[in-house]
Amino acid sequence: MAKVEYDMVLERDIPDVDILVAGFPGLGLIGGIASEQLINTLDLEQVASLHCDEFPPTAVIFNGIPRRPVRIFGSDNFMLIKSDMIIPSHLASSLASWLVDWSKDNHIDEIIIFDGILGSESEEKKVWGVLSAHSVESEARKFHVDVIDRGAISGISSSILLEAHEKKLKALGLFAEGNPELPDARASANLLNKFSDYTGITIETETLIESARHLENEYIKLIQQTKIAHGAMEHQTAHPPLYG
Repeated sequence: MAKVEYDMVLERDIPDVDILVAGFPGLGLIGGIASEQLINTLDLEQVASLHCDEFPPTAVIFNGIPRRPVRIFGSDNFMLIKSDMIIPSHLASSLASWLVDWSKDNHIDEIIIFDGILGSESEEKKVWGVLSAHSVESEARKFHVDVIDRGAISGISSSILLEAHEKKLKALGLFAEGNPELPDARASANLLNKFSDYTGITIETETLIESARHLENEYIKLIQQTKIAHGAMEHQTAHPPLYG
């Protein structure tokens, strides 16, 4: 099997920062919504996008202009990679490997992953942590991130954490309990509050809760469009659709 190639399409210089945040659509679209809030409230600037011939032929439209669905944003404190499409399962491992290697090449000290996890029946929705190494545990617990002792995760988040563990790059997965049936902006707010505690970066989340319905509707449209495009491509190549 040929190696999957990923190409960075630069728009401006990559900032010199220590942290990379990764937000991909998962359960409740929690990681995607949290990433969008970071972009909007901290005025993050797009610095690059990611091209791969294996990605579904998809563009997301902003103010009439098409954009690649996987994009990288920068600030003085961190970079953010976010996707407005679901990463196909067969690309999760190669994309995670590329992302960890790219992070090490660009002197990133830590990857923080945004994602969701099935919520408990209790009213208090927690944010759980998954670590690339035990050395991260004391720092995570200092900010009241409860570490998952035993369990299973899947999708691109699991692949990034595995790659970070094997290649010895510090990584923390933040998994907010949420609703798997609907986009969960409130769980995204919980995640961002924990991220703010952990990093010391002030993030406004009240508007996220207030505009939850609007954000949820917009993300439903984006994900439906990318699913349709991916399904059409897979149908043409006689393969069943696979989603991460």
